[in-house]
Amino acid sequence: MDISKLKLLQAIEECNKHIKRMLYAYHKMATFMPLDVTKYDDLTEEQVENIDQFIFRFSKLQDAMGERLFRTTLIFLGEEVKNKPFRDLLNRLEQLGAIKNKEEWLLLRKLRNDLSHEYLNESEANALNINIVYENTQKLYDIFMQVKIYVNDNLLTLNTIDDLVLETTAFEKCV
Repeated sequence: MDISKLKLLQAIEECNKHIKRMLYAYHKMATFMPLDVTKYDDLTEEQVENIDQFIFRFSKLQDAMGERLFRTTLIFLGEEVKNKPFRDLLNRLEQLGAIKNKEEWLLLRKLRNDLSHEYLNESEANALNINIVYENTQKLYDIFMQVKIYVNDNLLTLNTIDDLVLETTAFEKCV
């Protein structure tokens, strides 16, 4: 197996791991979402753990997609990615049809960055940021599935079609 194929498969597997754990936390959070100031201030330790896991996995998934999956997909296609701005990589993925809307990715990145700045004594801002990211989780999931389906359809077979269809419904099963 060539190195670019191995790296692409590893990137997909890493994203799968983060999605599975992110969706687990997402499902656990459904019992107390959306947050308001009162709910935020009264979170139990278990609820805080669920939020922390969700935020961590949402962030790790974005990192894995942006730093590895997007790049290894383009490298596997023979594209030059070294020293290219990330926006150029997104543009190319959009041109190829691997992602539908690069602006959606950029918005999710901004939301994630906003979420990483948790401030003491700012319950309202923290609750709002968590709510916004929580509400946009499906968008991140969908972008991953777009790339995964693109890879499966155009580059190398990852799973059977039945497995891909089952995976695309995984998000809906946990909401």
